[in-house]
Amino acid sequence: MKSKSHTSFPFWKKVLSVVLLTPLALFLFIFLLTLSGVFGPVPGTKEISKLDQDNSIVLISSDGVQMGSFQDRNRVHTSLEEINPKVIDALLAIEDIRFRSHSGVDYRALARVFVKTIIMGQNAGGGSTLTQQLAKNLYPREGNRGFLLFTDKLREMIIASRIESVFTKDEVLELYLNNVSFGEDTFGIEMAAYRFFSKSSAELDLNEAATLAGVLKATTYYNPHRNPERAKSRRNLVLLQMEKYGMIDQDQLTEQINSELSVTYDRSAGVQNIAPYYKVQVRRELTGILDSLNFHSESGSKLTDSGLIIHTSLDTRLQLAAENAVKIQMKQLQAIFDREIENRPIFGEDDPEVLRVWFQSESYKRLKAEGISDDEIEQILHEPVPTLLYSWDGYKEMEISPYDEIRYYLSFLNAGFYAIHPTSGHVLAWVGGIDYRHFPFDQVLASRQPGSAFKPVLYAAAIEAGRTPCDYQRNMLAQYADYDDWTPQNNNREYGGRYSLQAALAQSVNTVAVQLATETGIEPIRSTARNMGIKSALPDGPSVALGTAEMSLMELTTAYTAFLYEGIPAEPTFITKIYSDQGELIYDANKQGSDTNQLQLPVSGELEIKNPFSTYTSNGITKETAATMVAMLQKTVNEGTGAPLRSRFQIKHALGGKTGTTQNFTDGWFIGFTPELVFGTRVGGWNHRVRFREYPAYASQTALPIAGTFLQNLDRYNDLPPQANKFQPSQLNTPYSLECSDTRNDRITDRIRDFFTGQSSDEPRVIGESDKEDENKGNIFKRIGRKLGITKDNDN
Repeated sequence: MKSKSHTSFPFWKKVLSVVLLTPLALFLFIFLLTLSGVFGPVPGTKEISKLDQDNSIVLISSDGVQMGSFQDRNRVHTSLEEINPKVIDALLAIEDIRFRSHSGVDYRALARVFVKTIIMGQNAGGGSTLTQQLAKNLYPREGNRGFLLFTDKLREMIIASRIESVFTKDEVLELYLNNVSFGEDTFGIEMAAYRFFSKSSAELDLNEAATLAGVLKATTYYNPHRNPERAKSRRNLVLLQMEKYGMIDQDQLTEQINSELSVTYDRSAGVQNIAPYYKVQVRRELTGILDSLNFHSESGSKLTDSGLIIHTSLDTRLQLAAENAVKIQMKQLQAIFDREIENRPIFGEDDPEVLRVWFQSESYKRLKAEGISDDEIEQILHEPVPTLLYSWDGYKEMEISPYDEIRYYLSFLNAGFYAIHPTSGHVLAWVGGIDYRHFPFDQVLASRQPGSAFKPVLYAAAIEAGRTPCDYQRNMLAQYADYDDWTPQNNNREYGGRYSLQAALAQSVNTVAVQLATETGIEPIRSTARNMGIKSALPDGPSVALGTAEMSLMELTTAYTAFLYEGIPAEPTFITKIYSDQGELIYDANKQGSDTNQLQLPVSGELEIKNPFSTYTSNGITKETAATMVAMLQKTVNEGTGAPLRSRFQIKHALGGKTGTTQNFTDGWFIGFTPELVFGTRVGGWNHRVRFREYPAYASQTALPIAGTFLQNLDRYNDLPPQANKFQPSQLNTPYSLECSDTRNDRITDRIRDFFTGQSSDEPRVIGESDKEDENKGNIFKRIGRKLGITKDNDN
């Protein structure tokens, strides 16, 4: 019998081959998938080569101030030569001592991590080089655990190797130091130096350089402002590493370790992100302009890196005046509001609106994506954790649950401010909220009821229809039967007598406004609103007189420009000129047709955002009506609801405007103008629940002070031309007499009719449904009145 052949591969070798080759094949497969971009972007060397080109779009204000770019990050680029060398020494000593010798990936450090962490179970750090950290900063991870963490590490190694193949070591250091996060929305060494030490990176001493290098391991944990003892301990470790590698001597080490950690913290220090809400609108307008011009950068880079120079309409002096006015007033209002809701919280436990915000949050979505169960998420939602909270007195750290944090932020009052030139349409100031980082929804674009701030549109419609400022209208409480017996009331609950139209507007008499609306007609009011540039839908009923139509602050404020420019409303303009990165003029707003200068705003966020000018067309109102409204709104400021601007804020120059308080004090508005400026502001909460129940609730107490402080601030700029003391003749060229008394007693016929109908001035007259004649039956005086024809009509 023949023996069996022994030439076949031994079984144990097959097993060993499978054990060894399967992981290798799997790694190669994952590597190829990673390289192809399946687990996140892996840029090529051509794209990476553009990283050192500071080609960010440059935004320049109308007064010549460089406003930064569209970058969301709070940073400023600094060359390596401008940074104190001690910063670089400290960074390399603690983060990547072999930086000068590896080519992007430190395989020796990776081997150390593998042996100590995987085999010995010790913490040996992450093993990432500075270049890998740079890759992570520039191309953020898409996962945070398990398999995705592995693929992200692999992707960063590939990108790091490519970065090192393109740039020198010094160039990599410069990129890193300009992009690394130091926490608190602070990016780059220059901003960190200003934030924590109120000086530039060139001025940092050894102590400060070591402190900032130490922060990078855990920016919150080692924050030198919030956690000085931890930061000091980490600083000392950095100094020990520097001494170990010969960067400082023993005497320097001893001196620095024994020194105190001296932080000069300034949350607002450094280069500021000027007008962040405004920049959003500039970016959207820019996209539309470039699309219409079929513009593409030669390098094929994205819009933010195209190197364009954008000249904008914004005036930083007006912008800062507006921001300061908003800050002063809102800080005071929030303090009062917090006391009001302290014992009467707005949002309770398991509040559906709080939960809705939670379900829409990135935190909730991330937890769901990570496979966390609903019960665990519910526990996370209500478990207090250390949190840094925004407040008007600076950031404060406290133990608070995510649920209570949402309630905290929803309980803030907010405000918007918008200013525009009445003829050019240049948007001069735009404050979209109290803080862009925490409240990104733009209050200038939020659609809300304007209340009595809409009344000038109504009065303009009435004048267009033939009424005059000295026409008298009865101040009569009326019940509108055709509109669910709606009975509009005056704020002071006083009725009787007659008001001239100009006095009724100045004193914001609701009963007169509603009667005027019913007599003028809804369609003429709609037509006038459209001609003034208002595109929002108006209600069918007489409530339109009291500003129940929802519209944005931008929309209504811009409509007021028609009063100052012979009835033609301005078209808001954000961008005046665009230059290419080569200095070539590619766009000039003054030479473009209307089609190339359109603002495109999508609907987004908690509040409905409208773009009333996306299809901008307007016939305007007559110049006579416009001039008449200027005169009437002057009276409103001089004698009416806007009078605190004169008495309290001592504004002496030419000025007109109108307040608006909405139902239940939900929002307060003020829209005003000088001969060459139209501005508006609105104060309100996240929704109708966030409002004052008592003082200060009226617009004259909430919104108007912002306008007053803004105007005061303008007077402090010596390089700004003073506001004119008089309106231009064309702006006041009304054909109507304004010389009449504000009020008159009821006419004798009114009094006789009241006698025979058995009514007093405080009882509502029924209007509609044939005036509900059945209601009048049974009263002898009413019957006699009808027989005599005294109560036949409903003359006001």
